[in-house]
Amino acid sequence: MEPQEIRLRAIATSFGWTWYRMRRLIDAHLSAHGASMARLKLLVFLAEQPCRSTDIASFFDQAPRTVTQAIDWLEQNGLVLRSPVAEDRRVKLVQITDAGRGMLEQALPLYDGIVAQTFGSLTAEELEALDSATLHLGQVVDKLEKEAGFRQGRVPTLKAKNND
Repeated sequence: MEPQEIRLRAIATSFGWTWYRMRRLIDAHLSAHGASMARLKLLVFLAEQPCRSTDIASFFDQAPRTVTQAIDWLEQNGLVLRSPVAEDRRVKLVQITDAGRGMLEQALPLYDGIVAQTFGSLTAEELEALDSATLHLGQVVDKLEKEAGFRQGRVPTLKAKNND
């Protein structure tokens, strides 16, 4: 293996493990308040627009049964609602409820707290460089996904509140 390949692998591995550890911290904080990163991610996705469970499974590359179980839990706890689609009675549309939006409002500050402690430790220049690198890598991944036939795009995010 060439030195550049070794360096790239080391950087990618370090990045992956750092993000994994951050997610573990976020999950620990969320679970202490009855939430999880997986549930939060699903609620954020549904906050953008209602969709079918098969679309959710496809987008997150999860087995349909896994998604069904997650939706079942969210529905039993009043965080999402399944409603029939007029054009096809076999299909159910999953949408976030007011209680689901309430959970997001409670959980997102916990997530944001970990993000603030980690990313907030970077200088303005480091943040700018990370942002630029992430945008660049996102464009490369978009191209690679398209070439591989994957569904395009990233998970929708809640729109940042502008405090100007």
